Amino acid sequence: MLSRVENDRVLVLERVFDAPRYLVFRMIKEPEHLIRWWGPRGWEIPVCTVDFRPGGVGHYCMKCVDQNQGQFFGMESWGKEVYKEIIDPEKIVYTDYFSDAEGNLNDSMPSTEITLEFMDLVERLR
Repeated sequence: MLSRVENDRVLVLERVFDAPRYLVFRMIKEPEHLIRWWGPRGWEIPVCTVDFRPGGVGHYCMKCVDQNQGQFFGMESWGKEVYKEIIDPEKIVYTDYFSDAEGNLNDSMPSTEITLEFMDLVERLR
């Protein structure tokens, strides 16, 4: 995953899954799967809608359900994704925004451009 913020700083994260890329891609594009694993530990995804197409929008809420996280317990964090490019099962490009429950963007918070690239490990070694 490649993340680019407004001031052109780049953060590169890599994760290897013991699964073919088409399956990992599917787990990201389908909300019924996404809510089971996405987000930090101790947080649930009670709201997740995905219009998975270029120009489509994803809207979600992460809620802290772990009492051990102190002041974060009970907190909700709403977000909105606007999909720019989708190449199944290779790549997803979207802009991630903070939002409210109605999907209105929070202009006081930064947005992040996200590029997810999926590859089978065998292809990567070539």
